[in-house]
Amino acid sequence: MKKSVILEVGIVRILVVILQLFFLKAYSSHTTLFELGLYYFLFTLSYSLNAFILVPLDYFQQSQIYRLKDSSSSLKSFLGINIWVLKLTGIILFVAILGSYIINKTYVEIVIIITILSVSTYFVNLLRGFINNLEKRRVAIYSLLFEGSMKLAIYFISIHFFVSSSKVILLSILSASIMSLLLLFLLVSRTEEYKNSKIQIFKSFEIIKFSYPISLGAVINWIQLQGYRMILVPLGLVEVVGVYATVSNVGTNGMNAYSTIYSQLFIPNLYKTHGSYIKTYITYALLSIAGILLVSYFLADYIVLLLTKEAFVKYSTLILYGVVSEAGNFLIGALTVYLTIHNLTSTTIKASLTGLTIFIITFFCLYYTRNLSVYTVGVPIVITQMVIAAYLAYIVFNTRKNLKKIL
Repeated sequence: MKKSVILEVGIVRILVVILQLFFLKAYSSHTTLFELGLYYFLFTLSYSLNAFILVPLDYFQQSQIYRLKDSSSSLKSFLGINIWVLKLTGIILFVAILGSYIINKTYVEIVIIITILSVSTYFVNLLRGFINNLEKRRVAIYSLLFEGSMKLAIYFISIHFFVSSSKVILLSILSASIMSLLLLFLLVSRTEEYKNSKIQIFKSFEIIKFSYPISLGAVINWIQLQGYRMILVPLGLVEVVGVYATVSNVGTNGMNAYSTIYSQLFIPNLYKTHGSYIKTYITYALLSIAGILLVSYFLADYIVLLLTKEAFVKYSTLILYGVVSEAGNFLIGALTVYLTIHNLTSTTIKASLTGLTIFIITFFCLYYTRNLSVYTVGVPIVITQMVIAAYLAYIVFNTRKNLKKIL
């Protein structure tokens, strides 16, 4: 890869991060703590559908790209899978609207928004993944810049006419996502990989066998990272969720920004080398995480003041929870890619179940000893992420050792 491309991708990604942080600054400054807590709750519901059902299908399709490319098959081979996705989400949306109408008519609108957002997010990530894994990294990163710009612009236009609320934030994200989806589809449809006429059929059994372990892992990951929102909001602790999610989100965004650049540049190397690049990938990822943690620790107050508002500064150390939890996703994502390449997704189940057990024990110990507060909500999350990453690393490097013996 040319150094100029690496530099360009890095610079553009920094601009994307700046836009994300401006968006965080904007909605956290203009929205009440109650509405912030409600936004995180609703966004988590939207993310749930995506994580449980759609993300595993994304992983499956990304893992088949080079197989299609080597056989000169078209990306249109994936149309059958994604038509099924649209039918399934249509059924889910119908049931959710019907249930909301019976319970409370005012919920119908928000159910429609979060369901469409979930589907749109899936397709955006899928298409961007295609583009990136086909080594068109510049196109992928500029699409992120476009989406971030639109999200911020739409939000500022919205609050000029309406009071900032959870619904306004969600609609801003949804509008930008749909615009990005249309652009990405246009770009993908112009690639040679899409124009090829040869179609490959994927068997349902093959997809299910590949996807169910990832789906189970996604459910567990959701409980670990987002579960506190679903528990604390119904308990009336909406503002605790608002504070913790907002401040830790600063750390999450920073870590996610770096991990996205890193992944866009080097995840394709994992696919190309059939996973043998994993040791180098993980080594430099760990060094990067250590550096980001140090910077976050020493500049926490300044970063939180700059990116949110003064009321959040006393909670500034919470950004470390965000950094570590996202760092866990960074490592877990790469390790999972290695396992998908070698068709070993079922091995992730043990790691996920171990993590879930530790999360539940830690969370409820804090709750029953009355030590659960805005400062400790992140403890179960961090411990669990570290355990799962370590467990998966053990599986991956054990597998590598066995493969070397066979060869």
